[in-house]
Parts: sequence; C-alpha cells; structure tokens
Amino acid sequence: MVLLLATIVGAAALALRLYFVLPVFSRRQRSTADVRKRKGKAVPSATQKMLCIVLGSGGHTAEMVRLLSGVDLDRYNRRLYIVGDSDVLSLDQIGVLESGRDGEREEYFVGRVPRSRRVGQPWLTTPMSVLQCFRQVIRLMYQHFPDAVLCNGPGNCVVVCVVVTLARVLGIKQIPIIYVESFARVKTLSLSGKF
Repeated sequence: MVLLLATIVGAAALALRLYFVLPVFSRRQRSTADVRKRKGKAVPSATQKMLCIVLGSGGHTAEMVRLLSGVDLDRYNRRLYIVGDSDVLSLDQIGVLESGRDGEREEYFVGRVPRSRRVGQPWLTTPMSVLQCFRQVIRLMYQHFPDAVLCNGPGNCVVVCVVVTLARVLGIKQIPIIYVESFARVKTLSLSGKF
C-alpha cells in the first residue's frame, strides 16, 4: 500500500514538473479567473508583487478581511483571491474590500475552485473532491505565480499549500506561505493547521 502511494505521488510530481517545464504548456491563459483592473499610474512590472489570498466561507472570510486590514496592499498591487465555487459571501467581501482601494494601478483576480470537502460530505468521496480542487489550484498557480500565499485555515488552503510546497520542492518557485490559525482556535490547532 505504501509502495503504491509512493509511486502515485512520484508520478504526480514528475507529471507536474514536466507540465511546468515543457514548452508545449507555456501558453498562459487567464480564462479561469475574473480579472479586475484599476485605472491610475502604470506600475513597472519589476515592482509588481502578487499576493494569493485563500478565502473560506463564513468565519474564515471575516477573519481574513480583518487580517487584510493590516497588510500593506500597496506592496502587493496584484492579488489572487481563491474562493470556493459555491461561496457567494466571499465574493461580496472581495467586492467591498477592493472597492475601497485607490491610488496606483492595481489588479486583482478571483479564482473559483471546487471545495476540497463540503460540510457533511462522506470521507469516502473526499479524495475525488480534493483532486478536482487540486487540478484547479494548479491551473491558477501556473497562470499567476504569486509571490506569497496568505491563508487562515479553510479546507481549500490545504490544497493551495500542497501545490505551493510541490512547486518549492520541484524547484519551480519559492513561494512563502503565511498561515494564520483561526482566531477561534485557542488551545489546539485546526485540522488545516495540523497538515
């Protein structure tokens, strides 16, 4: 069983490496994300930094909005928000957060991914959901290559962190992960934090 799992992981890592290295896959398309641009002064591409922000539903989104109030968003003038495909609340919060921004030319992208595990979903069907989320997150990361990832514990952040770690291990890009545990967790780590 362990040998089979190691073979599958090795094959997946090799396929991912080939996907990022081979020139046949070098065309980058932005069809999976909504693009929002701001008017203003042009920012030289060398100073553009992209921050990937993983939003969950409900409390995770509210906590992330509070966290983002302390982040220098002028430094990260490009932002990728990763949101669950059924999460309408987070989309509204992104609109509110980004509508208050002004100044330099900025842009943000909203990438919608399938949830890695829905509330009440049987554990037997979870691996298939995780694979669907994994495939979409790989596509978003390949299209946008963020400079940092900020997450606070929704289920999809585990998948994002695995993809970022794979990119680091395979030598594609060193992307720091900034993980802030949920404010509700006082004594123990959440399942996402344990991973």
